Amino acid sequence: MDVKKIGYRLIYNKENGNILNGTFGEMEGTIPDWFRPKELGILDLPFAYNDNNFREALEYHIDVTKVGKSELKYIIVITKYKEHIETEEEKLRKENKKLENQILLQNDKEVGGIL
Repeated sequence: MDVKKIGYRLIYNKENGNILNGTFGEMEGTIPDWFRPKELGILDLPFAYNDNNFREALEYHIDVTKVGKSELKYIIVITKYKEHIETEEEKLRKENKKLENQILLQNDKEVGGIL
């Protein structure tokens, strides 16, 4: 059996590029006209495309002026990322690197090296 991999399919408003994935449920109340656009665009991404960026992205849209004219990396505009909270492991690595640099500089001073 042939294993196939498909990436994300982004559905967007062709007028303004707003991503509409997950926004087509029933609603009630004051709903802006632009929320249900007359024309939809579809952008199929390769499997695992830009995976790291999408994992951290909170807000993104399609630059509709570049669809069909530019490479994919210029079409998707990420406007907001999740705030990165430094893990304990990252803190320890950072501190370790800082200490290593201090030791190297101290040794360099003592030996009269080029650092």
